[in-house]
Amino acid sequence: MALMVCSCQKDEPMVPPVINAIAASDITNTTAVINAEITEAGSEPILKYGFVWTEGYDGVSTLNEGTVEYLNGNPQEGKISFELKNLEQGKHYKYNAFIQTETDTYMNKYGTGFDLASPEITDISPKEGSGGTKVTITGKYFTTDKEAISLELGSDEAEILEASETEITFIAPDGYAGDKDIELYLVVNGATSQSEITFKYLRYFTLNEEYIRSDQSIGVFVSGYLPMNSETNRADINFKINGKLCEVISEWPGDKGYTVTVQTPKDLQPGVADLEVTSGSGYKYYNKNNTLTVLPPDTWLKKNNLPEKQMGDGFGFTKGDFAYVLSNQKLYQYSPTNDSWSLYKEILSLEYNKTDAIGLIDEELLILQGKTLKSFNFIGDYSMARAEFPGELRKGAASFVVNNTFYYGLGYIGDVFQNDLWKYNIDKDEWTRLSACPSRGESTKYYRDCAIVKDEVVFIGKFEYDYITDTYKESKSSYRPEYHSLLIEDKIYSIKTDNYIFDSIKDGYYKYKSRLSISNFSFENNLSIRNTDCPGAYSSHYFYFVIDGKIYIGGDNDNLEFWEFTPADY
Repeated sequence: MALMVCSCQKDEPMVPPVINAIAASDITNTTAVINAEITEAGSEPILKYGFVWTEGYDGVSTLNEGTVEYLNGNPQEGKISFELKNLEQGKHYKYNAFIQTETDTYMNKYGTGFDLASPEITDISPKEGSGGTKVTITGKYFTTDKEAISLELGSDEAEILEASETEITFIAPDGYAGDKDIELYLVVNGATSQSEITFKYLRYFTLNEEYIRSDQSIGVFVSGYLPMNSETNRADINFKINGKLCEVISEWPGDKGYTVTVQTPKDLQPGVADLEVTSGSGYKYYNKNNTLTVLPPDTWLKKNNLPEKQMGDGFGFTKGDFAYVLSNQKLYQYSPTNDSWSLYKEILSLEYNKTDAIGLIDEELLILQGKTLKSFNFIGDYSMARAEFPGELRKGAASFVVNNTFYYGLGYIGDVFQNDLWKYNIDKDEWTRLSACPSRGESTKYYRDCAIVKDEVVFIGKFEYDYITDTYKESKSSYRPEYHSLLIEDKIYSIKTDNYIFDSIKDGYYKYKSRLSISNFSFENNLSIRNTDCPGAYSSHYFYFVIDGKIYIGGDNDNLEFWEFTPADY
């Protein structure tokens, strides 16, 4: 009998790997490092391992639910990582880690997720100012795409000027009058900053004009409430230019503050100046103006008056070395050399106080009264009737002469703007209707058109009229012609009167005075500047002309004042 001995060995079971996705690290606005930890390498043969990730909030539990990133080498117990790049700020991402063996794929049930870094503000400069202040915030996780940035101060949107990864420059909106700390709300690519940064709005002042002159009334807007002096019943605010006190003339309430009219000191020196505004209690207002410049004074010289007072508008023009003024039926001649007037001609065929426009073509003076057109010949010393104006009667019309052709039209009828312009050919004695001016989008019975000829263009309202091609286009210039305007070299000088300028208070009543002012517009720098006011007093009726770069102005006021105005050089 044989004895058999058998040795049996039982196979050990395979140990599965264990891997868990853990929190991401090194997160920026476009990159992140995703991590996982292998707590058990297991005994199953491993084929592949790595991460699977996707944008959004849904869990990642299979390799088909996102982008797979395979890692190289054999996995060891411990931490594994992979850097994701070119991600989108403001998005949420989910990811999971996996190990594939011959028998299965091992991973967490849902994985984990992360948000990209939100924009962080570390500083703001300046920290205070007013609406319109240029402000720069510095920090990180910004963007160069201005369209992807939303920046609000309180509830008001700021205008973004420049943007980089670390700086954003913007204009503070005009939402607050002052003395308020307003929090910034910054969103970049949909990601909201959690930084607690504020910009302090100060009470401020600003001038309507940044160029002024000595002894000139100017308007200063002061934000917020206006402290008043109970004894003087005037604004309890001090206005100083280069340390010299200005006189407060009047206050007028407006949106978010008051406009205070002050008289500038009489002896200001030309150049850059400093305007300081403080309340009676010592509060210093923020200067919203960039600069304030004192210009040299213009020169006004009083000249000899017309021989007799004339009622209504006069029409001035120059011919040769002399100037002429047509006032009603009388044509006066003025010699600037002798400062003398003489009655040149009395044109009895003209109606009294009915002239609407004049135009000088060589030796012929065209005179339009309503529809009636007449001419006066300087050489023959006679007047004659011309072809009647075929358009409708109107008020506030414009007229000009170019290339020996007289133009007339536009203006208004009732409260409706007209758009027809006509030209008159003196040789053929005939009128021709030209292209209609485009709609000007506004109407008022108090508006009067003015036409200024510069080179081959005529400025009429907001349009430029090309008299060669008979076409209109909307002007890109900020200049808009006013009722009484004239061209001297590259500047347009506009003349106007205001009969209700505050003067003083007497016995509880406000006293007013009239003022004739001149302002000029420079085409070279696209800038309007107010000139020195006329020392005399004027009503709204006056005549004017230009000789040798000087403006001469006369009127129908009681004193029959006639002035010579010489603009200062600057």
